[in-house]
Amino acid sequence: MSFRFNFSSEELEPTENESNDSTAQSPIDKYDSLSSLFRFDKRPFVPPSELIPNNLNDILPSTLVAERVFFPTCEKSVLYKRHLSDVKFQLAQEDNLLETDYNGDTRILELTADSDIVQGVYEGGLKTWECAHDLVEFLSKNISNLDFEGKKILELGCGSSLPGIYILTTKNPFRIDFQDYNEQVLKLVTIPNILLNTLLCPKSEDFFNGTAEIDVPERPNLLDQVKKSRFFMGDWSGLTDIINLNSEQEKYDLIISSETIYNTDSLPKLYNVIKYSLKRPNGIALIAAKSIYFGVGGGVLPFRHLIEQDKVFGIKIFYNAEAHVKREILMLTFLDSFIQ
Repeated sequence: MSFRFNFSSEELEPTENESNDSTAQSPIDKYDSLSSLFRFDKRPFVPPSELIPNNLNDILPSTLVAERVFFPTCEKSVLYKRHLSDVKFQLAQEDNLLETDYNGDTRILELTADSDIVQGVYEGGLKTWECAHDLVEFLSKNISNLDFEGKKILELGCGSSLPGIYILTTKNPFRIDFQDYNEQVLKLVTIPNILLNTLLCPKSEDFFNGTAEIDVPERPNLLDQVKKSRFFMGDWSGLTDIINLNSEQEKYDLIISSETIYNTDSLPKLYNVIKYSLKRPNGIALIAAKSIYFGVGGGVLPFRHLIEQDKVFGIKIFYNAEAHVKREILMLTFLDSFIQ
């Protein structure tokens, strides 16, 4: 199986150990074990759990404001997502509260006004990040090489869920599950976006000034569509216990994630979810990320170092050469079936 992302062969990263120059000096060279690579924050995190939607009355308003999402290198690929202003309007109306932070209850609306991310409280899921677009474009360019038919797929840190929804609407997977840190993100963004791209799919004539107001009818098949997926929320630590993967056959054929390696504290937890949730020997994980996240310390290098030290996965890396800030897609496959 071969993959390309509109890149020249010179832009492909060597496989997992070819790029390790033992003479190179790096800030991480001083660490001599995986456990010492990362510091763990002492603050509490939202524990993982499963969101089981039994009705949509407490999730969906009577109308959704949708916007089209275009992908420059894939002109035929168009997805729809809920407009952020519509999300904020619902939040203001319902006076929703986010999980308790360290000074009392904090409204998610106030958090998004001040910061993209508040570690352990809000992890940026309401915003659609650039690497989610990269991952959709990568998938669309390689769709003929990726066999999703009847497969189980998990999107970690899904947010607006564009990559997972692209697969959902393009192929016929057995099931796509979605995980985000915040319950509100799943309810306000992920689930509405799934419906906007399936049963509530807008028509081109519905759009005015870039948006369309879509009526949400009370139809049982809306809930039926949502129940085709499982939804998980909270921290990655302990997530595999909640998913309850008792056998290799119950694990995922593909795990996708974008913009989730920005914080070094959470890298081991993300990696462990991938490692213990991906089906052997042919499972694939695709991680889209910026090479470096300025100000927070995360990025591709520390994540690669963690993977290479563990010696479970091989890595193939694709670059988006046109990005202002270097962005990459990591393909992880088990070493005993490494894709050359």
